Order: sequence, then structure tokens, then C-alpha cells
Amino acid sequence: DKHTEEQVKAIIELFPESLSQEDEKGRLPIQRALYLKKGRSSVTFVPLMAKEGCRLGVGGEESRGGLLLVVPRKGYNTIEWFSLSVLNKEKGLASSDEYDRKRAQVLEKLRDLNLLKKADIEEYGLVHDALHPKCKSRFNFFTSWDPAALGGRDSRRVEPIHHAIRSKRKDKEERFEMALKAGMEYFPERLGFLFCKKDGISACKKAFDEIGVDKAMKIIRTCIPPSDDHPILHHAIRHAPDLENDIAQYYPDAVFLRDTNGHTSSQVKFYMNLRRGRRT
Repeated sequence: DKHTEEQVKAIIELFPESLSQEDEKGRLPIQRALYLKKGRSSVTFVPLMAKEGCRLGVGGEESRGGLLLVVPRKGYNTIEWFSLSVLNKEKGLASSDEYDRKRAQVLEKLRDLNLLKKADIEEYGLVHDALHPKCKSRFNFFTSWDPAALGGRDSRRVEPIHHAIRSKRKDKEERFEMALKAGMEYFPERLGFLFCKKDGISACKKAFDEIGVDKAMKIIRTCIPPSDDHPILHHAIRHAPDLENDIAQYYPDAVFLRDTNGHTSSQVKFYMNLRRGRRT
């Protein structure tokens, strides 16, 4: 950043109309700040621009100083684009980690200023937007603030773990691991939504189909270590009985575990077969 925040604020005081001036692509200064130019970025000034933009009515009363205005040619508003943008290899003038961390820090400042609200995470699907290997700091920021966005509430959106392994997605394995790791951190009792279903198919089965059983189980064992004594077989028997044998191969000791009710996996299997009307 070439300028200090004090200098930028002074410029805004002298030329308040500058915050409303669009460039040749129709972008406001707060939107241009999201982009790298010759290796430099004005992204750290976004909270100041948003705060002053609110005061000056940039974009209208409901736009939060331009944060909720659509970025031209992108189809996303400023906050959404801020949450999902990644560093292109050809720009290569800053590391992806640094690019991501700076944006996570700015999101924190926007939250402190009440210019980013918890409800925005659900409204704009920000956890889904940030579910990318180059957006880990932003993903962690959103999930720590609103863990329920991982699947812990009724939502019009598919659970992030299903979003991660859609067939046309690049980096499916890394996205799947990010979603499962976060799910286990906040919802271990639900095994990170590994067995939640979309269209009758569990995330676990979808992962098996999309990335293969061995690769999927390697990720699952990383996020749900066998040594942690999570009753994964119990969950499989209840929610995805067709996967029981595959999972048992990778969790051989899970057959001896008991769930929170004190039941072994064989007891759970017996009860579930009764419920399903099968012979035991």
C-alpha cells in the first residue's frame, strides 16, 4: 500500500465525491481496491472506504458504502467477490496465503465496524464462496463466526461438504477436507456432516464416487482419526448402511466402540434392521 489510512481519509475529506466515481469498467473505488495492480493492493482501505461511503451515502442507503453493490462483470456483490477472489498465478506478485490473510483481516475489521453482519454469511453463502484451498483464512473466519453455516440449521443452501465435492469442481479433495475438518471442529457429534444427505445420497458416498474410496477415506481418517474413538460405524449403520463394509476396513477397531447410549455397533445394526423390517 503506497498511502497511509490517514492520507486516504484526508483525500476523502477533500474530495468526498471521489468515492462515487466509477472507472471505465463501472467499478467504484471500494471495488477497485479488491484488485492487485502492479503488485500493489488497496484492500486494507476497504473498511475505511465502506465507513466513509456509508456516511456519504455512496450507492444509496442500503448498500453499506458500496459493499452490497454488484461488481461489474462479476455477478457478485463486493462482499461476495471479496470472499471468493483468489490470486491468479500469472499475477504472482504476492503469495496466495498473504493475499488470503489480508482479506480475512479486512473482514474482521468490517465486522468490528458492523459493516459485515453475521446474517450476511447465510444470505450470500459466504462459507460456500470461501470454500477454496486459496481462501482458507476467510473460510476459517466465516465458520468460526457462524459454525451453523456448515449444516447446523435449516438452509436453502446445500451443506458445504456437498458443495465441496460437486463433480465439476476443481480441487475437490482439498475442498472436501476443508469442509469435513471444520465440521468436525464444531459438530463432532454429527461427524462433521459426513453422513448428511442430498437427494438421498450421503456426503460420504458422494466423496467415494467423486474421488474414490481410498482417497476419500484417507481424508476422512485425517479429519476423524481412528484413535479419537468416534463411533463412525454407528453413524454409517444408521445413515448409510451401504457404506458400512467400506468404512469398517479403514476403522477395524470401531466395531468395539460404544456410542453415547452405550450401544455397540452390532446392537445398533440389530435395532436398525428391526426398524427397516429386515430379518436379523
